[in-house]
Amino acid sequence: MRIRRTGWIAGMVFILALAGAAQAADKAFLWEGAHWSQVSAEGKAGYVFGICNLADFEMAASSGKTVCISRAFADSLKSKTVAQVVAEVDKFYRDNPDKFKTSVIEVILRRCTTVCPPELKSGEKK
Repeated sequence: MRIRRTGWIAGMVFILALAGAAQAADKAFLWEGAHWSQVSAEGKAGYVFGICNLADFEMAASSGKTVCISRAFADSLKSKTVAQVVAEVDKFYRDNPDKFKTSVIEVILRRCTTVCPPELKSGEKK
């Protein structure tokens, strides 16, 4: 319970920090590999906690009418630890340095959930 509370607090602090950064910028942005690679392990965990907490909140507030992404995070990521998700994102960017422009959200959806199929390697067929 203590870990969950600490994670929730870290996630909320992270979301508030992102909100402040987004207000300071002219245009909102999605985190990509360049952003991800510059953040500490705690910051990465806070990002994952934050998006999962946001999905949980949206599902609870929607009275059963959830959008696909929130359902994906809630259903698919509940069987994974935050460390596993962070490791999978780290591995994607490490193995694909040419794909640093891919958003972290897309990497998580493709690598850690069943909503989006994994990206095919060039030359591979469906």
